[in-house]
Amino acid sequence: MEKKRISVQIEGRNYALISTDEEEYVKEVAAEISDHIHKVAQQGKRLDTRDCAVLTALDMCDDRNKANRRIKEVVDKADKIIRQSNELNKSSKEYKDKLTEAINENTRLTKRVRTLEEQLASVLRENEKLKKATDSRPEDEKARAEKNIKEKKNEKLMGYVPMEQYSLFDEDGKKKKKKH
Repeated sequence: MEKKRISVQIEGRNYALISTDEEEYVKEVAAEISDHIHKVAQQGKRLDTRDCAVLTALDMCDDRNKANRRIKEVVDKADKIIRQSNELNKSSKEYKDKLTEAINENTRLTKRVRTLEEQLASVLRENEKLKKATDSRPEDEKARAEKNIKEKKNEKLMGYVPMEQYSLFDEDGKKKKKKH
């Protein structure tokens, strides 16, 4: 920006200022200083213009310093908030990643459960078929085997003598033995 020469009047005296700021802004600042000097002069009747200007400068410097401290506090708070926000973003990303992993694992387990349920249903159907096939027989083989074992034991206890039976009416004319 280009420097300009700007004329202002403060407490009846003219000042030539060189500034890169807009002329309107510089004149507003000069008017504010003039108003402040006028207020200081009204508070203490015995002060000359120079004393009022010094007191005005002190007040303005004090206001500026307090404003700078407030700005620093606000900036520090903003920095703290930004750091906390960054930490929260990092935590959020970590939780998002964990959630994504959990969702993927849940999907995988859900598919596995469906597969196992289908296998279970198939096994149950096969089991039902086998039960029906077993129930439809007059005796199952285990029961028959136990019955045969009992019969053999009873025969031995009673002194069973095996007998042979022959048929007279065989097709080929030979005698066949039938055991009981």
